[in-house]
Amino acid sequence: MPERPTCRHGRPPASGTDRDGLGSGAGPRPIAVMIGQLSQGGSERQLYLFLARCDRRLWAPTLYVSGELGFWEAPIRALGVPVVLLTGSAPLKLLRFRAAVRRQRPVAFFSWSSYTNPFALALVGLGTHRVGSFRNSLFSDLPERGRALWARASVAGLSLAVCNSRETHRALAARGGASAYVPNGVEPIPAAQAADWRRAWRERLGLGAEEILVVGVGRLVPQKNFARFLDVVARVGRDRPVRAAIAGADLGCLPDLRDRAARLGLDPGIAFVGSVPDARALICAADIFLLSSDHEGMPNVVLEAMAAGVPCVATPVNAIADILRHGETGFVAGFGTEALAEAVARLAGDADLRRRMGEAARAQAARAHDPARLADALWRLCDPGAARSAAGADAVLEKYT
Repeated sequence: MPERPTCRHGRPPASGTDRDGLGSGAGPRPIAVMIGQLSQGGSERQLYLFLARCDRRLWAPTLYVSGELGFWEAPIRALGVPVVLLTGSAPLKLLRFRAAVRRQRPVAFFSWSSYTNPFALALVGLGTHRVGSFRNSLFSDLPERGRALWARASVAGLSLAVCNSRETHRALAARGGASAYVPNGVEPIPAAQAADWRRAWRERLGLGAEEILVVGVGRLVPQKNFARFLDVVARVGRDRPVRAAIAGADLGCLPDLRDRAARLGLDPGIAFVGSVPDARALICAADIFLLSSDHEGMPNVVLEAMAAGVPCVATPVNAIADILRHGETGFVAGFGTEALAEAVARLAGDADLRRRMGEAARAQAARAHDPARLADALWRLCDPGAARSAAGADAVLEKYT
């Protein structure tokens, strides 16, 4: 693995930086970064890791938010990154963004989601290198109403699209245009921290040392299909007692989920704990992590479970095949209750299997998803000279992925 740049926030650049041709300018170059919101989500955490890795000798980032501020605003401001909230109607936001970047004159624009990719259209004609992102199953996170138009707008203004799953990368490549695959990174969890988190959460949930805890994490929205999660836990519980906990902000599904849990006889064995300060703490308390989603990009929660050494059972959504090795670092089951329940039950009944899978998953997360290395790759793609084509992007990424 090549040596990685280590400079951040005004420290001297790594020795290889000038050889890459990124440090030859007269001071840091402005870059406009955009995200839809700063709520407590996995995509927002990835953005924070990206900005934290910024070499401030080379880049001067400004973060634009097209929707709402939230949990990640303060940590990002603490990095010294200005945060600008765009207000008004969608057309007005577009006009205000164009006016702002005409003043800022960024050499690059990095949209962090397909939803904000259309803002690249505001930069056409300004000579700005425009990088977009696809962090879900291609266009699945775009509004259903007018999705075909949204889909066209999400790619039309881009110089380069970055995908966090190979499946989406292949789909975009088939449509033409330059695209690159960069997986998500995940921070390692020190053993002492993991043990403290596990002890605290299991005490909070009233769990005995031998009780099996199945955990799910995500916003309570239809996409995450926590109804499926409940069905799986209920099916496993017919033969083996297990406890379960779901963490995530309720966006309208909680009443139905509570009713379903009651009908399935899961009370009091199921805990809906709401939004938590750091979902990794709850994940460390788990014996099994269950992903029940209908579609995803590269689910951060699965990577976080792997980093915690918790074996995963997952539906075969978009990038799961990129991160879970079936039977080795977890189980990739179907979308049906029986297949998922069979995998969960197998783990619940075999402590040695849980340990072996968890250790293999932790090692894979550390090897393939180092957040510093992957953030460095993304920063290289922001350079207009290095990533003007798919071939150029691949040449950049060969050093980092």
